[in-house]
Amino acid sequence: MDSIAVKEFIKGLYSLPTLPVLIGKAISVLKNENSSTQEIYKLISHDQALTEKVVRVANSAFFGHSGEVRDIRQAIMLLGYDRIKSIAIGMTVMDAFPAPSSFNIKKLWRHSYEVALLAEVISEIICMTCPRECFLSGLLHDIGRIILHRMNCERFLEIESTDKMLEREKEIFGCTHADAGAWFAMENSFPSEIISVIKFHHKPSLATEYRDLVSIVSLAEAVSRMYNPGVENDGIWTEEHDMLFTEYSLTDDDIFFFGERLCAAKPEIEKFFSMKK
Repeated sequence: MDSIAVKEFIKGLYSLPTLPVLIGKAISVLKNENSSTQEIYKLISHDQALTEKVVRVANSAFFGHSGEVRDIRQAIMLLGYDRIKSIAIGMTVMDAFPAPSSFNIKKLWRHSYEVALLAEVISEIICMTCPRECFLSGLLHDIGRIILHRMNCERFLEIESTDKMLEREKEIFGCTHADAGAWFAMENSFPSEIISVIKFHHKPSLATEYRDLVSIVSLAEAVSRMYNPGVENDGIWTEEHDMLFTEYSLTDDDIFFFGERLCAAKPEIEKFFSMKK
């Protein structure tokens, strides 16, 4: 198998009846800088399941409005249009890739959700980039792993439990999940900052654009692994993270604070994914 086969498989995903419709609508709203609150309200409110998911996310303690958000209009008012737009798009992509029985994609999405929340918290400390971009980028950073699983479940499962995953992916698929995810994002016309995060989240030093955003998501994944290690969490702390830690003047107290926020949110995260269909 080689990278050409992976690219062809990604193009073939567009033959699925719902995928282009779901993602196409969401991305059109995301990319339109002139899109209005009413447009995002219509996108969400016309799908009751999506409405419930967005409201649940909006009620996360991470956003400081736990239990206060009761409907989409209130969510937009309390969290802001841009943040709600990112949450809605993330939930839409998640729904486009439901969990098969042979591999717990739900755990992988849970990991991505944790990274999304942590990225937003880290961005607030670092103050380098927009938190809403961090949330969506964190949620989609590992979409390539889901692509590779969908392409060849058996081979994918052989390598998911090893810290040499990136090397093994390249041997088996001819590319890493970061490459595959970036190709998927480009095929679906995702914004360039999201593509950059997906492609370089394991090696932020290679990012020529949006480096702060890529670095924040990379740090978020590494912190997530510290507090919630597991097969689905591939965020190994490297020397590059040490350099980012110094560059952004982070301290051990900051890491502890990030961990506290994550641990406090775990019951909400578990509830969200236990309710998610």
